[in-house]
Amino acid sequence: MRDALRLVAVAGLAAAMVSAAPTPVPPSRLLDEVKVLTASAMDGRAAGTPGNERAARHIATVLREAGLRAVDAAGYARPFAIPARVRLGEGNQLALATPAPRPFALGTDWTPVGGSADGVVGGDLVFVGYGISAPDLGWDEYADLDVRGRIVLALGGEPRRADPSSPFATAYLAGYGQLREKMRTARAHGARALLFVPRPEAEADRLPPIGAAGAVDLVAAAVTRTTADALLAAAGERLAPLRNRIDATLTPASRPLARTRVELAVRLLRDAGTTTNIVAELPGTDPSLAREVVVVGAHYDALGRTGQGSLDPAHPTALHPGADDNASGTAAVLELARAFAAAGGTPRTLVFALFSGEEMGMLGSAAYVRQPPVPLERTVAMVNLDMIGRLRDRRLYVSGLASGRGLEPVVAAAAAELGLRVELGRSPYAPSDQMSFYEHGVPVLFFHTGSHEDYHRPTDTWDRINADGLARVTTLAAHVVDRLARGPAPVYAKVLAGPPEPDPGATHAPGHPGYLGVAPSLGDDAPGVRLSAVQPGTAAARAGLQPGDVVVRFAGIRVYTPEDLRDSITARAPGEAVEVVYLRQDRVRTVPAVLGARP
Repeated sequence: MRDALRLVAVAGLAAAMVSAAPTPVPPSRLLDEVKVLTASAMDGRAAGTPGNERAARHIATVLREAGLRAVDAAGYARPFAIPARVRLGEGNQLALATPAPRPFALGTDWTPVGGSADGVVGGDLVFVGYGISAPDLGWDEYADLDVRGRIVLALGGEPRRADPSSPFATAYLAGYGQLREKMRTARAHGARALLFVPRPEAEADRLPPIGAAGAVDLVAAAVTRTTADALLAAAGERLAPLRNRIDATLTPASRPLARTRVELAVRLLRDAGTTTNIVAELPGTDPSLAREVVVVGAHYDALGRTGQGSLDPAHPTALHPGADDNASGTAAVLELARAFAAAGGTPRTLVFALFSGEEMGMLGSAAYVRQPPVPLERTVAMVNLDMIGRLRDRRLYVSGLASGRGLEPVVAAAAAELGLRVELGRSPYAPSDQMSFYEHGVPVLFFHTGSHEDYHRPTDTWDRINADGLARVTTLAAHVVDRLARGPAPVYAKVLAGPPEPDPGATHAPGHPGYLGVAPSLGDDAPGVRLSAVQPGTAAARAGLQPGDVVVRFAGIRVYTPEDLRDSITARAPGEAVEVVYLRQDRVRTVPAVLGARP
C-alpha cells in the first residue's frame, strides 16, 4: 500500500545527501520532444513498424549529439526479436451452419484477426452488444448471459450517446473498446470464439487488415456489417437497429440468437520481426565508482494503429500517438541525458536505455536483462519513467521503495528540495519495465503521474501534456538519479508478491476480483508464466505453487503472458475453485486452487 506524504519523517535521514543535479530544462524543451515523438511520421511508434524505427533513429541521434557514447562496439541500437507480420495459412473458413448453411468469403465477408488463436470451432451464436463487461462502471453486457461453449458476436468500439460529452461515454475511454480487451472478456466468460464488427459506424463496410497483435487464447475474426446482418437474420434482428438501441438507451441488448449456429476455422502464420532498444552511457567520473551503473529508462514504443479501420485508404486505422504513454517518459530520459552530459557526468556511470516492445509485454526490458550491455551485478539501481506527463494537483507517484534499502531517503530528500507532493509506494510489482530489472536482482524506482481517460486511446495527444508538470517530474528524477549516482548504493531486498497497489489516478474504483497470490517473472522464454514469488497464506501457497513454476493453463484457459494470467484471475470471484496447470522441472502438474480475496 502507498504511504502518502511520508517525506517529512524520512527527510532528516537524508539531509546530508547534497544534490549536484544538473539545471532542469525548460518545459518547452520537453514538450517539443513529445511533439517530435508523436508526429505523424512516427505513426504511433508500434514495435516493428517503420514509425518505430524512425523514433529509434531519432533517439540515437539525440544521445549521440548530447555526447553520450555507445556502451560497446555493438553501437547504440540493440535489436531483438518480436512477433511481427501475420499471414493467412491454409483452411480459414467461416460458415453459417443453421438454419440454412451458407459459407462466407474470406477477405470479402470476413477475415481472421492478428491476435487470434488457431483452431476449428463451432457453436451457437450469442449477440453481446459491444462485448464489454465493466460491472464497476454499471455496464456488463455479459450479465445473466451464459456464453460458455458458444460463439459471441460483438460491435467494435464502445457505447455512447449522440452527445460526446456524456459522462457515461467518457467513462469508457480507458480501453474497454479495444479488440484485445473484448477478446479477453469473451474468453474469461467461456466463449469459444469472437466475431466482431470493427467499425459499425463507418460509411464503408470494409474489413481491417489482419495486423500483428499480442495473442489471446481465443479464436477471433472480423466480419462486415453485411455478414453480421446475415448471421442475425435467422433471429429476426439487424445490426443497425441493435446498435442504435444500445447507444440511445445505454442499455445492453445482449441475447442468444435462436437457431443460429456458426462454424469457424482460423489458421495463421506468424513471421518473426525485430525492434530495437537504444542504449547509451555517460562514463562515471570517480575511478572508485565508475564501474557501477545507474540505469535510467523509459519505453518509447506505443500502440501505433489499431484494427478499428479498413483496407480503404479513406478510412485508415486509428492512430494512437502515445503522448503520455510514453513519449513523456522518453522525452524526460533524453533531456536527463543531455543535462547530465552537459554537467560533466556523475561519479557512477549512467546508462540511458530507451526500450521498445513494452506494449507487447515489456519485451524490450526483458531483452535488456537477458543480454545486458553492462553486467547486472554492476547495476546499483534502475529508475523507470512511464506516463509522467499528466501531473495533477502537484501529485507524483514513486513506487518500488521496498526493492532496495536506502531508496526511500533518496526520494524523500529530492522531493523535499523541490516541494513536490510525492506519494510513495513500496511495491516494485507494477506493470512496467522496472519489473524486468527487479526480477533480476536490481533495486528499482517507478515514476508515474497516474492513469486517465486517454490511456491507450487516440486522444493521448501532445496538447494534453502538462508541460510544467512534466518538467517538475523530470527535475525530481534528475535529483534522484544524481543521489543514486554519488551516494551509498541501495541494497536489493526481496519483496513478497502482495496485491498490486491501486492504480494512481484510476478513473473508477476496483471491483472484487479473485486473488491467487503470485508474481510473474519477466525476461525468460518460458512457455507460459514463470512465477518469481508466491505469497505465504494465499491460494497459490495452499495449492503448493512455488517460485520457478511455469503456469501454462489457468481455469481451462491457455496462459501465454503475465497479462493473460492476471486477466484470468481477476475475471473470477473470491471463493471460486479453479484448476491450475503448471510445469515444474519439465513435468506437467495439475492442482486445484480456491481463489481468495485481495488483502
